[in-house]
Amino acid sequence: METKSNKTIVLECYRKIIRDMDLSVVNDYVHEDYIQHSPTIKDGRAGLVEMLTIMKSLPKPAEKSPSPIVRVIAEGDFVAIHLDVKFMGKQLAVVDLMRLKDGKLAEHWDAGQLYEITDSPITIINGSTVIEDSVNAERGKALVRKFYDKVLNGDRSSHHDYFTDVFIEHSQVNGLLNTQGYNIEIKRIMAEGNFVVAHCEYAGIDTVAACFDIFKLEDNKIAEHWNVWQLVPEVMAHGNGMF
Repeated sequence: METKSNKTIVLECYRKIIRDMDLSVVNDYVHEDYIQHSPTIKDGRAGLVEMLTIMKSLPKPAEKSPSPIVRVIAEGDFVAIHLDVKFMGKQLAVVDLMRLKDGKLAEHWDAGQLYEITDSPITIINGSTVIEDSVNAERGKALVRKFYDKVLNGDRSSHHDYFTDVFIEHSQVNGLLNTQGYNIEIKRIMAEGNFVVAHCEYAGIDTVAACFDIFKLEDNKIAEHWNVWQLVPEVMAHGNGMF
């Protein structure tokens, strides 16, 4: 019997539990001691079921929406999902990060950012989606770590050394070079082929934000960047924090 990849398991989970709202299969996909970092959802599998039960009770949209999943990037025990979500009349860019253990979801982090649809051909969510497996993922992670260290937490004028000639910035507000005043700490980083995902804490004087930066690399330089940025609230539904 072929073993399912973690990416396949997560996509099945989204399809059956999130799309179809089949709560009878939650136990098959989620550990009982599931660790929750999303600030408004209670801890454990029970907290997830409580949130899903509320979602299931909400009015269904009149028209069926396309899949919100735009990018799926996986490495080892981790799977990151980049989503374009329509919810209660709002448009959100979301990143969910899952850690799996023994074929089930064991831990979850996320960030969600409201955005406005504009006439710009470059949006917060569109752009490249194809993962090129020929690219060395470890080399990509090393490049991104160096970029944070040398540029974002160092000399921003040296960013030209890290970008392709035609670099595309998808962030509508907090682009890579528009985060002055923040100390940035990478909490976890993962890569698949030419895509790198960095889960970061952006600490300013008065605010702390959780951010997922997604990078597409070309020729060992950064060609595209997306992010999802969410302020860390003072009060959460659990004691796990957002990181």
